[in-house]
Amino acid sequence: MEKTTYWHRNFILILIGNALLFMVYNMQVPVLPLYGKKLGLTPGQIGIFVGAIMFAALVTRLFVPWFSSRFNKKFLLMAGIILYLLASVGYPLLSSFGLLVLLRLFNGLGHGITTTYFATAAADELPQQKIGEGMGYFGIGTMVTASLAPLLALAVVQHYGFSAFFLTCIGVLAVSWFAIFGISKAAPVNPKAAKSALIFDRQFLPQSGLVFILGVLMSGVMTFTPIYAQQLHLTGISGFFFIAAIAGVVIRPIVGPLFDRQGPRLILLVNTVLLTLGMVLIAMLNHNWMLLVAGVFYGVADGAIYPTLQAWLFKVTTLENRDTATGMFLNSYDLGMGLGAVILGVVVEVVGYQGMFLVLAAVALGYIGLALWGSRSTKIV
Repeated sequence: MEKTTYWHRNFILILIGNALLFMVYNMQVPVLPLYGKKLGLTPGQIGIFVGAIMFAALVTRLFVPWFSSRFNKKFLLMAGIILYLLASVGYPLLSSFGLLVLLRLFNGLGHGITTTYFATAAADELPQQKIGEGMGYFGIGTMVTASLAPLLALAVVQHYGFSAFFLTCIGVLAVSWFAIFGISKAAPVNPKAAKSALIFDRQFLPQSGLVFILGVLMSGVMTFTPIYAQQLHLTGISGFFFIAAIAGVVIRPIVGPLFDRQGPRLILLVNTVLLTLGMVLIAMLNHNWMLLVAGVFYGVADGAIYPTLQAWLFKVTTLENRDTATGMFLNSYDLGMGLGAVILGVVVEVVGYQGMFLVLAAVALGYIGLALWGSRSTKIV
C-alpha cells in the first residue's frame, strides 16, 4: 500500500541530518577565507582552497551509479558525514596550502555523496502524490540553517577563535551522523543502478538545463550584489539576504502542494517573472528600500523554482535511476554557480555592475520561455 503521510521517524531524521550538514557547509563558506588569510594565503590561493570542494563534489557525483549498486543510502550518508567530520578535524591542524587543498577535496568527496543521497533518501520516504509538498518542507530545514549559519560562524570566530569554530562544526556534524544512524531501516542496495542509470541521461535535460541556468542567475546575485551595493554606498545588503531567506522559507510550503496539484508550469512562470523583476530592481538600485523589495522577489523565486525543479525531477524518475538523476541535477546547479561567477565577472568588466544585472534580467526573461517549453508535456499523476 502506498504511503499517505511522510511525517514519520525516517523522514524527520533525514531532514534533521541534512539541515545540520548544510549548516556546517554554510558556516565554513564565510570562515574558511578568513582562516586562509590568517595562514597567509594569497587571494588566489584562498579561492582555490575554498572552491576545491565543488570540483571534488562534481567528480564524485559521476560515480553515483557505482555507489548505488554497492551500498545502501544509510551507509553512504553516514560515510559522507564522517568524511565531512574528518575534514573539519584536519583544517586547524594544517597550514600548508597544498595540504589544505587536498583536505578540501577530501571534504568535497563527502559533500558530493551527502548532497546526492540526502535528497534521494528524503524522496524515497514521500508518497508520490505529495512529493512536491514533502520536498518543500525538506528544503525549509536547509534554508533555515543556511540563514543562521554565517551569523553563528562569524560570532564564534569573533569571540572564541578558529579552534572553537572547528569544534562547533565537529559537534554539529556528530549530531547529523547520529540522526542518520537512528534511521530505522535502510533502503536496499540497488544492483540495477550501475546498469540502468547513466552519468548523463537526456530524459533529465529539461530539469538539469533549467537548474544550470538558475545556478548562473543565483551566482550573479550572491556574488555581485554585495559589491554593487557597496559601490553605491547602500547599507541594506544584510537586510537583502535576510529578507530573501525569510521569503524563501515562507513560500516553500505553498509551492509544494501547488506543484502536486498542477505541476511545474504555473510556479515556474510566476516566479521567473518575479526573478526578472528582482534583477531589474537590483540593476536600478539607488535606495535601500529597492534592495529590500528586490530581496523579497529574489527570495520568493529562489524558494520556489529550485524545489519545483527538484520535485519535477523526482516525478519523472524511477527508483532505479533516481540517484543518478539527482547527481546530474546537482552537478548542473553547481556547474552553473561556478561558471556563472566566472563568466559574469568578465561581463562586469565589460559593461559594469548595472549592465551585468540587466543582462541577468534578460536571461531570466528568456528563462520563462525555456521553462514553459521544457515542462510542456509534464503530467502530474
